[in-house]
Amino acid sequence: MWPNYYYLEARRLAAERTVDAELAELVREAALYRQAHPSTDRHPLRRAAARLAMTAGRASVRLARVLDECAAGEGAGSRSGATRLG
Repeated sequence: MWPNYYYLEARRLAAERTVDAELAELVREAALYRQAHPSTDRHPLRRAAARLAMTAGRASVRLARVLDECAAGEGAGSRSGATRLG
């Protein structure tokens, strides 16, 4: 059981680092875009839509993490017949 636990924990940590790296890249790209396309007027509707989209994206990432942890916790000792990833 312990080797499976370490394997699943390593996969979870790798996925978490990947998500963090992708979010950092998106932040960097957003900053570069803002520098390249300065705007004098605010566009409140566009900003509200962007904030809503970011909130939905963050919520979906959190949901994916929770579901991944649940699936890893429930399926640690049983075979599902699915092919292995990676």
